[in-house]
Amino acid sequence: MKRSIVASSSTFLGMGVALSLGLALVACEEKKPQNLAPAASSLAPSTVAPSARSMKFAVDPKSSTSIDMPAPKEHIKAGTDGAVGSLDVDFANLAQTRGEIKADLTTLSTKTFGDAEKDKTQTAHARTWLEVADGEEGKLPDDVKAANRYAVYAIRSIDGLSATDLTKVAAKKDGADEVRTVTATTHGEFLIHGHKVDRDADVEVAFHYAPGAAPDKPKSLSIKSKKPLRVTLGEHDVKPRDAFGKIAKGAFNLLGTKVAEVADISLDIRATPQS
Repeated sequence: MKRSIVASSSTFLGMGVALSLGLALVACEEKKPQNLAPAASSLAPSTVAPSARSMKFAVDPKSSTSIDMPAPKEHIKAGTDGAVGSLDVDFANLAQTRGEIKADLTTLSTKTFGDAEKDKTQTAHARTWLEVADGEEGKLPDDVKAANRYAVYAIRSIDGLSATDLTKVAAKKDGADEVRTVTATTHGEFLIHGHKVDRDADVEVAFHYAPGAAPDKPKSLSIKSKKPLRVTLGEHDVKPRDAFGKIAKGAFNLLGTKVAEVADISLDIRATPQS
């Protein structure tokens, strides 16, 4: 009997050691996120020296984005309707255009269900995951919310232009306006939730004019995505969080099932000449 008790004690001791080692390994894995993009609190300015044919545009605060996240069990649809930023456009050499667009994530709302209460709850969860707003039952630190408020896209270079010189693009009638349109691929950096990645965006840019206005005297411009900009949530440490911003491990099963692991973002940006 004594030998049996000793043997049992040894067995339990071995199991305890194994369990401790296992927990330690799990803890190490949790502390080391996989595929996390480089950390950043801001992006370097994206500017060029002004030329005689360049103009600075201010992003319209009501500019918007649409977000599409299809997952096996739920197809999340959302968007933002607030933005800031500026663009330096060189009409004679559009490839020299630079600037940044900042979408205000505190304006993010979901439209998944078409039900006001369900969408309101999902919107609150989305903002908590992004750490831009207080949870339903808790308050996040103001500095955390301020740091995560904007999703930022900084244009570093442009190619694939359908035309590089706007003065050579024929104007077309569009209602009361005349419009000159070009397509392009922008290459830049995308920052969200404290992590940045390199991203390209295929866009269509329409310059709007009063009838008979010169090519370098537009009254506004609009930028729309030709193909969505894809964002991987894991690269930006966007995870389930509780009302206080703490990681909600019990909700990790939502990723990839009810919440897609990637988000496709389409831009609808408007800008006017900056006075």
